[in-house]
Amino acid sequence: MERTRGVCAVAMVAAAFLIVGCGPDKTVELCYERPAQYDISPKVKRLGIAEFGAQTAQEKSWGEVASDRLAADLEQYNRKYHRYQLVDRRRLKAILDEQDLQLAICDTASANQLGTLAGVEAMIYGNVKVSTRDESASRKTFDPLRRGFKTVYYTRRYAMVAVNFTMDDIKTGKTLATVSATREYDSDADKKSGSESVGKALGFGGDKVPPTDQVVSKLIDQCVAEFLGKISPHEVVVVEKLAKGKGKTKKTVDTGNKLAVAGDYAEALDVYLTALDVNGADHGAAFNAGLMCEAQGNLQKAEEMYDKAFRMDPKEQYVLARKRVRIEGGQ
Repeated sequence: MERTRGVCAVAMVAAAFLIVGCGPDKTVELCYERPAQYDISPKVKRLGIAEFGAQTAQEKSWGEVASDRLAADLEQYNRKYHRYQLVDRRRLKAILDEQDLQLAICDTASANQLGTLAGVEAMIYGNVKVSTRDESASRKTFDPLRRGFKTVYYTRRYAMVAVNFTMDDIKTGKTLATVSATREYDSDADKKSGSESVGKALGFGGDKVPPTDQVVSKLIDQCVAEFLGKISPHEVVVVEKLAKGKGKTKKTVDTGNKLAVAGDYAEALDVYLTALDVNGADHGAAFNAGLMCEAQGNLQKAEEMYDKAFRMDPKEQYVLARKRVRIEGGQ
């Protein structure tokens, strides 16, 4: 009878852990504008984007995705920064159809030929390589109901995307930019949050992997973003997890976190400062106050709050945040 009560207690604790305290982490996004990393002449304005080459039929379809994604994202950048003028890809295809040429190119000579026909100052082209595989895997995990370990079988998914980008000056024939971007995915390294994380740890689930196409598409997006950061002004988005409150100010900090997630940064800052007045040892409140200052552009005050949080608890998150605002502030 005692053993039964013990097992039930373990089960109840596990269930409570799954239900309580497993919500998604509250985060805020900080945006910074950056110039292009490559010094490309402002005379190079009018661009064309070819379809990216590939070795296999499947990779060819991903090459089309990469070039389409690059064109769409560059159009978005151009609406904000007005750096380039992008030639419509349908017009490029029409020109090539007239000349009985292929839109997918991966060499300078073909790029110059197409760029001359399209009347652009620069052509962007490249190639895509994609590899994916699934493996059957297993791991040992603790089963609270049986009070012992069990073997859990699951699918481990890998994906690798490599995109080579080249941007050539049509008038001079010189290469203005070349970028080889590679991104990898491993489902075992894919961090889970909330109930999925707890379920995975206890062997109750959390091993569901996203579809392969979704994974590859996301990796291509990351490669495209890397290239655009080289040739165009762009935004860098930093996602920071809000800290939790400590002791008697926990509820106050939780209220501030809700306001921060809603974008009410000034009001959230007031709440965090109130928490610090009550509990000066609440490093989470100090860190979150720094985030609110940074989000509002007050980098000097943000550094002060990050430094305050760091001196109470030298977490890596606090150190990196303090370093970030020092760099952004030109120190």
